[in-house]
Amino acid sequence: MKRAPVIVLALLLAAMPAAAQQPPAQPPQQLPPVVVEGTFLAPERTEPESEAREEIRRVPGSVDLIGEQQIKESRAANLKDVLDFTPGVWIRPRMGAADESQISIRGSGLRNNFHLRGVNLLLDGFPYGNADGFSDFESLELLDTKRIEVYKGANALRFGGFTLGGAINLVTKTGYDAGLVEMRSEAGSFGFLKNHLATGQVYGPLDIYLGLTDVELQGYRTHSAQHRERVYNSWGWDLGGGASARLDLNYVKNREQLPGALTQQELDRNPRAADPSNLALRLRAARNYDYGRGAFTVRMPLTETQVLEWSTQLNYQDLHHPLSFAVIDDTTWSYSTELRWLMAAPLFGHGNRVTAGLQYFGTRQIDVNFTNVVGVAPAKTKNQINTADSIGVYVEEQFDVTPTVTAVVGGRGQYSIRAVRDRMTNDGPGDIDGNDSDSVDFLDFSPRFGFIWRPAKTVQVYGNASRTYEPPLLLELTAPGQLQGNLSQLAAQKAWQFELGTRGDWGTRLSWDLAIYDIELWDEIQNVNVQPFPGAPFTIPRFRNIDRTRHTGLEAGADLLIAQDLARRVGVGAGGDALRVRVAYTFSRFVFVDDVNFDNNDLPGAPRHFLRGEVRYDHLSGFWAAPYVETVPQGYFVNSQNDARTQPYTTVGVRMGYTYKPWQLTAFFEGRNLNNVTYTSSVVVDDANRRFFEPADGRAFYGGLEWRFR
Repeated sequence: MKRAPVIVLALLLAAMPAAAQQPPAQPPQQLPPVVVEGTFLAPERTEPESEAREEIRRVPGSVDLIGEQQIKESRAANLKDVLDFTPGVWIRPRMGAADESQISIRGSGLRNNFHLRGVNLLLDGFPYGNADGFSDFESLELLDTKRIEVYKGANALRFGGFTLGGAINLVTKTGYDAGLVEMRSEAGSFGFLKNHLATGQVYGPLDIYLGLTDVELQGYRTHSAQHRERVYNSWGWDLGGGASARLDLNYVKNREQLPGALTQQELDRNPRAADPSNLALRLRAARNYDYGRGAFTVRMPLTETQVLEWSTQLNYQDLHHPLSFAVIDDTTWSYSTELRWLMAAPLFGHGNRVTAGLQYFGTRQIDVNFTNVVGVAPAKTKNQINTADSIGVYVEEQFDVTPTVTAVVGGRGQYSIRAVRDRMTNDGPGDIDGNDSDSVDFLDFSPRFGFIWRPAKTVQVYGNASRTYEPPLLLELTAPGQLQGNLSQLAAQKAWQFELGTRGDWGTRLSWDLAIYDIELWDEIQNVNVQPFPGAPFTIPRFRNIDRTRHTGLEAGADLLIAQDLARRVGVGAGGDALRVRVAYTFSRFVFVDDVNFDNNDLPGAPRHFLRGEVRYDHLSGFWAAPYVETVPQGYFVNSQNDARTQPYTTVGVRMGYTYKPWQLTAFFEGRNLNNVTYTSSVVVDDANRRFFEPADGRAFYGGLEWRFR
């Protein structure tokens, strides 16, 4: 606690020089108040990126917005491609250019060794995945996305977000965002091939967008081939008077092989190898599914300053998932509905903005497992119906106390149910209620407080204190290593987060975002992979609560203009070019607190230091080039005992592109890991067989063409 005044002073000092160097401005007390701003009530799907950036700057905490241009200039294969320069976001693909990744924001979900927990993944504000918070990545298409919004921690409250890591919201394209024909083809190392075809048009009050994607990948490692087919379709109707309706339809066919993790010796010997136990099966390890989604939104202005939104969606997934300990054969239905009210009107002569919402989210899963043993006929080991239901109510108010200070207060109340109905026959013919049937519920309220101070027009200092409450996932309660039939064995994860930071711009010369945070956690959920029997060549997941943990960190990002008009200065052109430097640095310290088993050890799964930087040159002709470097200077622990860790690494790459504007034709190229370093991309923490390491790809090259016709 003694460090808090020092930290506050440091942040203020960091903001003051930037403010002092700006062009002369009015004194702070004379700045015009932020009162009723129409952008706050603008339709989020069709508002321009500039307005979306203004809106996200009203959040009293660390946030980021990645625009369409940044997405298009990347490989756009997975979230790491587009979020690498967002400090505090740790994304590590498990198989190179594949979608599946280890993802964590401020230490959320580090113990989850597959898919996603602890971050609300959203599609146009809709919760993506299951009602318990579990989701994956393979159904997301970045080329159908026009921007990505990142809200860290409780900063996601405007969407009802409540998780430790916050939310990542993908805002997808409509008919207003595409030309008559858009084509993009990419190819690269390890059999990577991606083709995307899209069209978008507006016909009076109707707009239509359609995107088709095919992705193939042979993979760097043995048994890591991937194939995705995606269809995304959006229909919008302008009903007049500011009212609108929109229907979104998605279909995904996903087929992927799973190579598994390696030991340190296997990684050193051959990083392209697969875990032998993933191959020595009746059915080799894989994850195959078909996915469908329909979502409908109605937006209705109530007055000039109030809007009511109603949204509902239905998702379906048919999963066939062979693993070493079982073949998982699941059919999952998820459904949600939400009513959200937005108001932007003065209160007592001060600017005032309110968001309130009521959410319902449910999942029904038919969960069937079979044995997966070579030479043995499959036998059913599980047959149950899992259900998760959540009802949430949230409200947030932003009140302009003075023209330069905004106070934010809000909270979320949530009631959740987790239930299992066992359909295995245990007590005789006709009995469909097995001994493992059970249910458990969770109820909590999470408040939030924050502020934004604007010492200058383009400079902000912000802070917030917030509480999160996360009930366990269904898979955590029903994992093979759990005590079956007892859903009360895991408590909800609880935390208080304290954040302080500054962001701003100094003209076009410099932009920055700096944040520090401290998160105090109780009952953080830990995944420990145990051997099901002595000498087993594979492990099964088991989850437990950790009494006390602490996550602290610093996140810093900056974009600096080094020079302009270089070509004119050296006599080789008319100028208009620019040289910029961009950096993103994350410091993280995640630890046990006086744990009975692990004392004050580091929590495994993320490095203390992560740095990514690039130097970018842009020419008026449409050419650009950006060499970059990524480094983890110190290896991080992969188990709670802290006796195994990754190796440090530094890798370099280059991106470049050229757009011939008369034809709207763009060519792009990227070289990755040019120094061909062998290093760990993602990890499996606390594995009893010490299979911790999932290797990154070796040296790789990618290129492609994009053409747009209006």
